[in-house]
Order: sequence, then structure tokens, then C-alpha cells
Amino acid sequence: MSIFKNTDLLEIIEEYASDNGGYSNEEELSKAFDEQIAPLVIQQHSEDDTIAMNEAFNNWTDGLCKDGEIHDEQYDKYCYVGKYSD
Repeated sequence: MSIFKNTDLLEIIEEYASDNGGYSNEEELSKAFDEQIAPLVIQQHSEDDTIAMNEAFNNWTDGLCKDGEIHDEQYDKYCYVGKYSD
């Protein structure tokens, strides 16, 4: 009997990330975006430009995924839920 039978892949990845200092949920990833990237988006556009904000989040997380900082499953499932989301 497998201990992972009733656990989905994202839950396993989030647990691993939590134990190893990675991004363990959508809110945490969005908060990091708000701190690191959103100010640059606001400088170029505005904080009300949700299209620019979502595009920047997508581009940023694409880079994180390619660099191995987030798992493909997180990249596929997470959306921007930060303070500038609609």
C-alpha cells in the first residue's frame, strides 16, 4: 500500500518545498512577486494594469521554473493572487 495513494503531486511538491526553503504555496510565491517584481511593473505601467502584472508574473515564474526554483506542476497550477491581482 502506497503512502501517496490519496495525495496529489502538487501536495507532495509543496511539502518538499516547505521542508527545503522553496515556494510552498501560491500565496507565498505571489508575495515574493509583490516584493521583488511588482514595483518594477508599477514603474513601467501602473498598479492598476492587471494585464501587465499577470504577464510579468507569468514571465517571472517561467524563469523560476526553467531555473529549477519551482516545479513544473507549480508553474502549471499557480496563478497570481497577490495584492495587485483582480
